[in-house]
Amino acid sequence: MEKTVKTRAFSGDPKRAASQSNLTEDQEKALELVKKNAQLEEVKSQLLGHLKTIEQLRESLKQEQAKTAAMANKIAGLEAKVKESVGLEAKAKEFAQLEAKVKELTEVLGKISGIAAAGKAG
Repeated sequence: MEKTVKTRAFSGDPKRAASQSNLTEDQEKALELVKKNAQLEEVKSQLLGHLKTIEQLRESLKQEQAKTAAMANKIAGLEAKVKESVGLEAKAKEFAQLEAKVKELTEVLGKISGIAAAGKAG
């Protein structure tokens, strides 16, 4: 019995065939690098978008803080006016009470003067 062994025929030199398979591996690595670079660019683009959003939010926050500070100043001014108004109302009430007291004392003084005049006449 004869056994026949089949082998592949190489065209050229076996080192060249090995370098062609290596070239394919290098091409696969290059393709993988291109894919990873594309992914990195996409992530970079997303990060830049997020950074822009963060900057916009920071600016918006600064504007809102400025508005809040302005409103706080207005509120403080209004509170001072309210206190002043309450103080004026209290003074006006006190003034009205004093006027009533003066009127009352004037009436009493008129009666005393009337009594004194009647005493001199009599």
